Amino acid sequence: MDAEPRILVVDDEENLLRSVEKTLFREGFEVETAEGNVAAYELVQEAMVAGHPFDLVILDLNMPNFEGKESKYAGLELLERLKIFSPKTPVIVNSAWDEVETAKTCLNKGAADYFVKGRTEEMLQKIRAVLGLLA
Repeated sequence: MDAEPRILVVDDEENLLRSVEKTLFREGFEVETAEGNVAAYELVQEAMVAGHPFDLVILDLNMPNFEGKESKYAGLELLERLKIFSPKTPVIVNSAWDEVETAKTCLNKGAADYFVKGRTEEMLQKIRAVLGLLA
């Protein structure tokens, strides 16, 4: 990639969202954020139409769904829509739960990878791997 990779981070926890944004910015990524499914989906659509799509989307599992109701797996709903709208855009799912079955479900629905929140080095390794960047 010639330019800084563009990453969209989606999470309804503002403090976590800002922390991840700062970490990724310090690592040289261009970062945008969204606090839920609707805002994230709109940003992805706008970026595609503008001809400047995201190189990666990182999304939380537990946040409000498209109807605004809190849902443990709302991120799966967003993942499914993203894979239909932009199938080549890689998506990494993050979660507070370290559950093998949840990770498998995300991967089966098209996620490029899965990581547990708070594991910054693991997150960065997975991002670099998915984007094809050397560490």
